[in-house]
Amino acid sequence: MQDTRAKNAHMKAERAAAELHRGGHVMLRLNNGEAGLFRGAEFAHVDDILDLSRLAGSGPLLALTANRVKSLGRSLRTNWPAATIALANHQFDRVFEFIFGHTHLAHDDKINLVAERAGSLADHATRLLRNSKLLPAALLARLPFRDIAAQDRFAMEHNILVLEARDLEAYQNHDETITRIAARAKVPLAVAEDAEVVMFRAEIGNEDHFAVLIGTGAEVEAPIVRLHSQCITGDVLGSLKCDCGEQLQTAMRMMSNEGGGVLIYLAQEGRDIGLLNKMRAYALQDKGLDTVDANHVLGFATDERVFLPAARILNALGIKQLRLITNNPDKISQLERYGVEVKERLPLDIASNPHNEHYIATKKHRTGHMTPNKKV
Repeated sequence: MQDTRAKNAHMKAERAAAELHRGGHVMLRLNNGEAGLFRGAEFAHVDDILDLSRLAGSGPLLALTANRVKSLGRSLRTNWPAATIALANHQFDRVFEFIFGHTHLAHDDKINLVAERAGSLADHATRLLRNSKLLPAALLARLPFRDIAAQDRFAMEHNILVLEARDLEAYQNHDETITRIAARAKVPLAVAEDAEVVMFRAEIGNEDHFAVLIGTGAEVEAPIVRLHSQCITGDVLGSLKCDCGEQLQTAMRMMSNEGGGVLIYLAQEGRDIGLLNKMRAYALQDKGLDTVDANHVLGFATDERVFLPAARILNALGIKQLRLITNNPDKISQLERYGVEVKERLPLDIASNPHNEHYIATKKHRTGHMTPNKKV
């Protein structure tokens, strides 16, 4: 029964995410009957703000994450995760400055910024947008009535999908996910001709992660393991802006030289904000921001990744303890939280270049990465 509820919740949330991706409205309803209509602000035009307000019958709001609000130079003075800005007609053009990070508020800038508690409409709306790899900025209008039957009739009349808050909460509960092997095949690699790729699919979810078994792979008691988050620009294009591609190749060579190991390749582009948003963050970095502040300006956390899928994959491969190739302490702490014993950390020592020197320094000083990299 619990699995069925989780699957149904995931299906509803995925439908809502698809609707948001196409620029549509979603009705979000809290457990207390409060409901509102929202859409991804990044897809909206000025006219859409008025249309949303007219449809819902209330004033338009812009919902932002606490990280975005902080980057605007304002503080919520609480630990609440979201805020709303009540939009007046003369502010509609500024919506796009707010969501794409092109503005900073002065103290005398008259903005009606209201902190929103955890579990509020604004909090749920921005969380779903984050999970959907969309900018976590929502145009929101509250429905002025709490009669659930009336809300359902309204949604049916206007062909609007209804998402219950409890469904979103179940969707975000990663503990419900069971990861199974979907396919495996021998794939000779330049660094290891005896490699095998094992594809995994979550019972709930649409991300396809995979593992590369090199040499003895998972056969030894504590194999060498590398958790590597997807990086199209670094892994495929050979970008010099990060050190991901070199980390990937170095880790596989280490495994090959040691006679075996397991590379877990996770579909978590851009610390799990997606490739498009990573390019937006890169554009902000071109203007002088570091990688952490760029994420915050877009409304995301410093690192959106959850490594539970990696723990599930290790469990499916029968790996309970390992030697982890990493400089990231968060990977160690998350794996151990999920029941995987990290017996030893194997550092990655990658030479920096003029294009990624600041990025590597930021990882060390702002996100606690260990082992300084050498310069060339």
